[in-house]
Amino acid sequence: MPHRSISYVLLSFCLGLPLAARAELVAVFGGTPHDALYGLCLDGQQGIAVGNSGLVLESSDAGKTWSPGQAFSESALLDVSCGAGSTLIVAQQGGIFRFQEGAFAAVDSGTESRLLAVDSNSDGLAFAVGGFGTILRSTDDGVSWELLPVDWEAILNDFVEPHLYAVDVSAGGAITIVGEFELVLRSTDGGESWETAHKGEASLFGLTVNADGNGFAVGQNGRVIRTGDGGVTWSEVSTPTEGILLNVWSSPGGDVLISGIRNLLRSSDGGASWTRLEGADLATGWYQGLVVTGADDPGGAQALLAGHQGNVLQFQMK
Repeated sequence: MPHRSISYVLLSFCLGLPLAARAELVAVFGGTPHDALYGLCLDGQQGIAVGNSGLVLESSDAGKTWSPGQAFSESALLDVSCGAGSTLIVAQQGGIFRFQEGAFAAVDSGTESRLLAVDSNSDGLAFAVGGFGTILRSTDDGVSWELLPVDWEAILNDFVEPHLYAVDVSAGGAITIVGEFELVLRSTDGGESWETAHKGEASLFGLTVNADGNGFAVGQNGRVIRTGDGGVTWSEVSTPTEGILLNVWSSPGGDVLISGIRNLLRSSDGGASWTRLEGADLATGWYQGLVVTGADDPGGAQALLAGHQGNVLQFQMK
């Protein structure tokens, strides 16, 4: 941590301001000024990052190094899911790509809506969500998809169809979705019915729900909400920023990492207090792709960030 005067530390403590800490961020890949990466996934040693204009990066050493992958689309690739089931990528204009027989192939999604997020579990249950209330379900590991009808008027008391930005599919089959109007939807019957777990003002862009029931959602105006019961109920968490927060990771032990636009926040006590991380181009850039591995490693977990200009950053969370 860089030198801070005693007066600064005391003032920060008294006013409740976050202390800043310098993270030893290493740029493991640098793109061009016109590149952008939106999704990031790591499965063992294999990693993939996806972005605008069909940009694909691949890693075979757990994210230490990256190289351009084979192009298979010119559309913006907006999210990727891997590890639990098949590797799935969602894109503009309803694009869904599934990794099969050594390459990505397009599958019919049944929609032309922009798809912003995808997740699946090891039982073959997969969900993709996106613009104007689009919710897609697959029960065969992403081979086929169906568009689910949702009574948005009943949920929002309005005729608006909210954009949906993130989805989590648990190992047990519970589905959690977040989006506009601070909306959190939850289903325990495979998407046949939905419960409204939370509503508010800010859009929510990032989501994580752990197997132990603890989780977080993040979004506009520095908004962070937390659950301790698998997404059934949510409460607001105070943060030291009013910036746009894009993604979140948390561990059962209370470690939390949040990425966003000119923001990288860390908590070691479940969100009770925060440290703003500094380094690399965090003060000017944005990072949406976020993966953390080795949370139980005595040497500290490894975080990977992917975002603007096609950059991928790595650092040890000691």
